[in-house]
Amino acid sequence: MYDIALETIAHGDGRVDPDGLSGFVAAYQTVVPLRLGELWAIPIMLRLALIENLRRVAVRIAAGRLDRDVAVDWARRLTEVAREDRRT
Repeated sequence: MYDIALETIAHGDGRVDPDGLSGFVAAYQTVVPLRLGELWAIPIMLRLALIENLRRVAVRIAAGRLDRDVAVDWARRLTEVAREDRRT
């Protein structure tokens, strides 16, 4: 069920709507019928998968922020060196 939840979220770019979820589960059941317990597990698995998706997004944002901070630092250093060269 967790894999189904992950695929649903990946397919919808992190967005889940009732119609999309229903269609995804119906398509899955044409291959393998789900038992009642598996159907009941869908909401909690969606929550877990959404939390995991948010974690991945947060990691990407943090990495991008670090990269920008490094770039800003290098730009500052280059600007300082250019100013010092003009003075000499």
